[in-house]
Amino acid sequence: MNLHEIFQGNNKPVATKNLLRDSGTATVINIKKNEVLDKHQSKTDALLVLIKGKAIYEEESSRIELSTMHDFVNIPKRVTHKVKGIEDTLLLLVQ
Repeated sequence: MNLHEIFQGNNKPVATKNLLRDSGTATVINIKKNEVLDKHQSKTDALLVLIKGKAIYEEESSRIELSTMHDFVNIPKRVTHKVKGIEDTLLLLVQ
């Protein structure tokens, strides 16, 4: 299976697909250009990895640009954040 194929034919501005369920989660997130994964919190610490495109990760006090393939950000649990797609963007969230 290829991560790029998971969202083929999906026209939603933001879409997710959970890949693991037993001991943790690995979720693929597809964000269209100029769309936003709205503010939310994670129940656990997480790692967000850029697979394709460009995105901005924002917490209340910081802003991180993910612009090069495999750029990543550590997301602390219970911290409100959002992600904006600067281009069509594919991300991997590991919790």
